[in-house]
Amino acid sequence: MKKNDQIVIHLIQASIWGTQIKSIIEQNVFDEMNKHAITALPAYILSSLNMPEELLKNWIKSLLQHFSCYTQYMHNQATLPISVPYVILKGTSASQYYPYPELRTMGDIDIITKREDYITACEMLLNSGYVEVSSHAGNEENRHRTFSKNGAIVEIHSYFAMLNDPQTTAYLDDLIIKNIDLSHTLPDLINGLVILEHINQHMEDGLGLRQIIDWMMFVDKCLPNEKWLEFNELVENTGLKKLAIVITRMCEIYLGLPERIWCSNVDKALCEQLMEYILSSGNFGNKRTSDEDISENVFAYARTLKAAYKLLQTQGLINWKAAKNHTTLRPFAWVYQFFRYISRGIKREKATTKIKNEYHEGKKRADLFAALGVKTTAKGFAVYKNGKYVKE
Repeated sequence: MKKNDQIVIHLIQASIWGTQIKSIIEQNVFDEMNKHAITALPAYILSSLNMPEELLKNWIKSLLQHFSCYTQYMHNQATLPISVPYVILKGTSASQYYPYPELRTMGDIDIITKREDYITACEMLLNSGYVEVSSHAGNEENRHRTFSKNGAIVEIHSYFAMLNDPQTTAYLDDLIIKNIDLSHTLPDLINGLVILEHINQHMEDGLGLRQIIDWMMFVDKCLPNEKWLEFNELVENTGLKKLAIVITRMCEIYLGLPERIWCSNVDKALCEQLMEYILSSGNFGNKRTSDEDISENVFAYARTLKAAYKLLQTQGLINWKAAKNHTTLRPFAWVYQFFRYISRGIKREKATTKIKNEYHEGKKRADLFAALGVKTTAKGFAVYKNGKYVKE
């Protein structure tokens, strides 16, 4: 593990558990934490840390900006013009388990309604001055619609889970929807499933330490040994039990989570491999966007022809400007993306060596996902369509 990564881990431990940290904190440590969206976490111990004065000033400046954004976020959430029942997903539903909820970096406001209230909730936002920024109103398979007003981004979900199997997807979504009420908060154990499924959803693209800390804080507050049997039944029915156990053990080994009996037998090497992947990914994979990751991403995701086509088609629609303007070109977006990958891959210095290394890294990543039992693009996803969940 790199020295900067070790310091980041020690800083997380000190921020959450109050442990001592003697390392000198340099700018590259701040930069690394920023890539994982956790720079606010050490706010209340910042003055006790050993760092250059200029870095301390800049860190405090970033914290002032963070708290300003957090205050605005909480105001936007509290004043949502939606009167039908809904619950908050992620965000404040995750931060409630933190020692100081205000230290979690927030993103969009994610909510889910009962299925019969979905259209009504969307119309309520539109009638209150929100503008739809991703319009899929006529698409029954659409998972959510996104709205914006004065910098606030709200996603209203018609369904949440993105598992490979329709049965387990339906099980998790039904659990969520059955527990929607005017409190806007799910019961703890079901909320824990949402946090875990959020990790599962972003595992392929890359997830950072913020999502892992969300899970660790939930486990610390809600999953003592005596609660595991109750949660075990729920998580087993979603197919995410292995992921839950491995991440928890990894948090014990690296991040200072007090140990639990129910994850004591996890292979330490698997935890090490997962932590290395997380540290190299950053928040939502923002450290894996360079050209050096092109082949690795392809080799990791496209393990079958169907998955390869889906990856190429999806990325082609994003990158091919002509296809955005001409609908007749869109079915051929995968061809454009195929040659784009080849062109960008071979133009790099030492392209053959890099592609070979990326093939091995991509295979390692695919093997890791298989060991964790997480969802993969290659297997296809379940979607909610015409009143039931079907394989995409």
